[in-house]
Amino acid sequence: MIRIPYSKIVIWGHPLYSHTHSYVHEAYYRAFKKVGYETYWFHDDDYPEDFDYNNCLFIGEGFADKKIPINSSSCYLIMYCPSPIKYQEAGRYIDIRMSAVNFKDHIQEYSLDKSTATKLGPACYFVPKSSKKVNIKNDYVDYEIDDYDKIYISWATNLLPDEFEEEDIYFDRENLIYYSGTISADGICENYSNFLPFLKACKENDIKFIHNNPWANPLSMAEVINRTQTSILGIDIRGPQHLKQQLLTCRVFKNMSYGHLGLTNSPSVYEELEGNCIFNTDTERLFYDGMENRKNYDLIRKGMQYVKEKHTYINRINSILSVIGGE
Repeated sequence: MIRIPYSKIVIWGHPLYSHTHSYVHEAYYRAFKKVGYETYWFHDDDYPEDFDYNNCLFIGEGFADKKIPINSSSCYLIMYCPSPIKYQEAGRYIDIRMSAVNFKDHIQEYSLDKSTATKLGPACYFVPKSSKKVNIKNDYVDYEIDDYDKIYISWATNLLPDEFEEEDIYFDRENLIYYSGTISADGICENYSNFLPFLKACKENDIKFIHNNPWANPLSMAEVINRTQTSILGIDIRGPQHLKQQLLTCRVFKNMSYGHLGLTNSPSVYEELEGNCIFNTDTERLFYDGMENRKNYDLIRKGMQYVKEKHTYINRINSILSVIGGE
């Protein structure tokens, strides 16, 4: 266990099932507990006022941190923060960002250059603060502040390494596909256009596609795992914007950890997995590639082992703590 100069881990964010980011908070909470840290999970509407919030490592999200206690003895790892100036009095502030290039939305604009960043571990990079001022300009604020450290990271499977079960590779699957993720026909992260060819192939082969919108009907981790394992294929289809940004997301890692063949239309995901999955930019062809290889147990086993070794939240916190402990 990496030693860090903080006595407690405090996850401060969305209550479970209230937001898709709450699943990330749950995963961090379980991983920190697993490796033996004193770990707590609070949010703006439920937290103890008599708790000692000094000397803590906080992990949070910028739209769920209104009441987070800020002090000079603690470190704050905050993702998607629209106004980092609130952390100027913190002991240390680290901006947590998704691993992406040419990323731009109503909150942030950045691009990860892996050639100059320090690689901390699988899908995790560090860029230290500079001596320069940086301009924070988005839909909410416009000001200049001192630069701060950045960690670029992708989320991981929510299974811990000892929860992987090789027998799940041989799960008794049904002739359908459950998809528990966002499918959007509009907006900057539109992905429906890339789902359409895959859905066409499903229909032509009499495979029912059942979609659950996590924003409207959040499911427990156990239910998502069960539905995914029941499906004949586990898929990760990225929309045009995610492909352009080379965004690394967690769905394919989860599917593979649950016993599925990895299936993705993302070149950056395929590269991160070092070929331990099936890749095709043509999502109709991806369906047929998946059906042809869905009992390729050697590849599925290798993929599961690869994720177990490199893409759990144990990996992610070890990468993060290598920076925290180095101070």
